[in-house]
Amino acid sequence: MDIVIRPYQAGDLEALRHITLESFDGVSFDQIVESKFGLLNGHDWRWRKARHIEDDVTANAAGAFVAEADGEILGYITTVIDRAAGKARIPNLAITARVRGQGLGRKLVQHALEYLRREGAAYAMIETMAGNDVGEHLYPSCGFVEIGRQIHFGIHL
Repeated sequence: MDIVIRPYQAGDLEALRHITLESFDGVSFDQIVESKFGLLNGHDWRWRKARHIEDDVTANAAGAFVAEADGEILGYITTVIDRAAGKARIPNLAITARVRGQGLGRKLVQHALEYLRREGAAYAMIETMAGNDVGEHLYPSCGFVEIGRQIHFGIHL
């Protein structure tokens, strides 16, 4: 399979939403919130999580990349840059189940980091939920170091 990493195109959005929901089931912060409080404002975690991708590409479409083979989207990565601070962030990375564990996530991370270097970012951040074994293994293997841990508190109003 010949995989190409290319820039995001507006027509990719629905496929990216689908891959997001498939990939984040069981490790989504929004899903954890829902498990504590139930449906919120009439929407489930899938609705909330799928909206993140639209936010990402609206914030920085030039920093969103899609992995594709034979016209099929297999994964993607998004980036956001705060140029004044020199800070970059990778908010979302997702790979379709069929090709997980074959190095595609690593290739997308490397591609995004090259882009962020070219754009002049001084550093990049990525986060994962505790218990997301894939993220806890992949990110350090790509050169990321753990900076700190955060505890999220919530209240149902």
